Amino acid sequence: MDVLRNKIAGANARLRLLLAETRQTLRGERDFGPSEVQSLREPLTEMDPVMARAKEWRLLHPELAEDLDLYKSQLADLQDTLEKVRIMLLVRRASLCANHVQITAVNHWAKTLEQTR
Repeated sequence: MDVLRNKIAGANARLRLLLAETRQTLRGERDFGPSEVQSLREPLTEMDPVMARAKEWRLLHPELAEDLDLYKSQLADLQDTLEKVRIMLLVRRASLCANHVQITAVNHWAKTLEQTR
């Protein structure tokens, strides 16, 4: 029982930290890349078997309900935050594509100008 409680508490602590870091991404204070996705995956994967039996754990060990509720709440917050990060990354990609088109056009213009000399 203590092992399970510690597992849930550990996942909640890591999720709280990852959620804070993901929010920092939205504020432009840090980057979000593949390593951040991997960091998010670890506690989620670890908690999959626990959450699959969450109803059972709540019945057998009602004292775990608060920790399970916190985990569920943080997951909902994380889902919302990740959706915002996804949109931010899509906007950034669109901006990079537009910049690439502009640089390509300037490069083409410069080559044409060079050929006319």
